[in-house]
Amino acid sequence: MVERAMQLRLVLLLAMLITLPFGNGASAGEPIVLSHRDDPLARIASKIARETFRRIGYDAEFMVLPSERALQAANSGMTSGDLVRMAGIEKQYTNLVQVPVPMMNYDTVAFTTGLNFKVDGWESLRPYSLCILRGMKMAEHATEGMERTFSEDTLSAVKMLRAGRCQVSVLGNIIWPEVDEMKAGPLRSLDPPVSSTPLYLFINKKHVALIGRLTEAMHQMQADGTTPRILDEMERSIQEARKRNALPAN
Repeated sequence: MVERAMQLRLVLLLAMLITLPFGNGASAGEPIVLSHRDDPLARIASKIARETFRRIGYDAEFMVLPSERALQAANSGMTSGDLVRMAGIEKQYTNLVQVPVPMMNYDTVAFTTGLNFKVDGWESLRPYSLCILRGMKMAEHATEGMERTFSEDTLSAVKMLRAGRCQVSVLGNIIWPEVDEMKAGPLRSLDPPVSSTPLYLFINKKHVALIGRLTEAMHQMQADGTTPRILDEMERSIQEARKRNALPAN
């Protein structure tokens, strides 16, 4: 049922895009449709992206897809771009172009149900069985050759961890509010983060003419405090949820 509903949304979106005028990207006033996975990070990034496009005269709309399919949709031109990906993703998805201003930093964290060990980069995870989010390219590449199981979304990754299907679930620190909402705690998040990575907005190359204006708008949003306010709100919700759901560090 969920799959059929998703397919219907994709068909409707494609029909909408086909009716748009052809040319070098969208014209001002036409909707920009950005694909993204369904997680708290993307939901925060969508606030930044919506305001960024508003400032250059566009309405941004969003389509939620599994992580890998979100990238494929943006790369094929089915959507206009994809939210919050690491630099270099364009080497694999060659129709995507990076807007050069980071939207935010992403802390990748080792989550456990109690296991505690010293985290020192990706190699420190090798002795353990891992749950990895499919489409989280950084984690996919960094854990290649390690014992790992893939999940399709954050909820599945947490459930797999709690069911004992892995010892460590590699996720973003941003998932704490979701853990709180799911009542999936208590969990332990190990410090320091496995990695901290700047994440960017990517757009399909048919919209490459917008790069300069998007870059300027993002710089303005940093300078006038818009982006910091959005990220501060996110950080407060993370810390509050963590306090309610985290096991002690030791």
